Amino acid sequence: MSVLRILHLYPGELGINGDAGNVTALVERAGWRGIETEVVRHQVGAVLPDAADIVHIGSGPLSSQRAVLEDVQRIAPALRAWRDAGIPILAIAGGWQLLGSELVTADGERLAGAGVFPTRAQLGAVRHVGEIVVRTAQGTVAGFENHSAVTTLEGAEPFGQIVSGTGNDGGQTEGVVLAASIGTHLHGPLLPMNPSLADRLLATALRGEVPPVPQTESVDRYAANARRAIADRLGVKL
Repeated sequence: MSVLRILHLYPGELGINGDAGNVTALVERAGWRGIETEVVRHQVGAVLPDAADIVHIGSGPLSSQRAVLEDVQRIAPALRAWRDAGIPILAIAGGWQLLGSELVTADGERLAGAGVFPTRAQLGAVRHVGEIVVRTAQGTVAGFENHSAVTTLEGAEPFGQIVSGTGNDGGQTEGVVLAASIGTHLHGPLLPMNPSLADRLLATALRGEVPPVPQTESVDRYAANARRAIADRLGVKL
């Protein structure tokens, strides 16, 4: 692979709570290892690239979700094909809701999603806002959640188990994992706070390991301290 292509979906509409930092983290961590990257910022109505190595979609309010919904439905077949080919897709909160099977508004309106994840999100009147710690198969992650959804997984595995926070269903599970793709409520942004997950996505895209280098070792210590601070505030252990 000569250039690692990162497809960033709707960065203007879906990028609250620092989610664009996930793409920045991928670019920087690849660059520190001598890997050249290209970020393609997809806008409503644009033609998708013929290939992508990593796909990212951030979060936004319902008004922003509505603004991109028709385009999400248009590009859904390509997204599902990339998922099936093992291309990692990282979908954050509102973006994840759009890539699920269905999003139901607080008023009961049903919006068809892209079907990338077999999940259904029901928006409610109560927002869940605060720091969160989740135990995953690859280790414990921490971040910030800000959503009003109860999300049902329909035949898929969760990203992890809640240590502290709300997550999908009020405190049991968080997120979804399907093949190499992840949907999650964690903002923060997620990848700078949890760099091992960023490296996992890079390794999957590159079909190989991404060993530590001096730059990652230094930055990862700051990230570990940030996760530890969240855990301490919540009164839980990492």
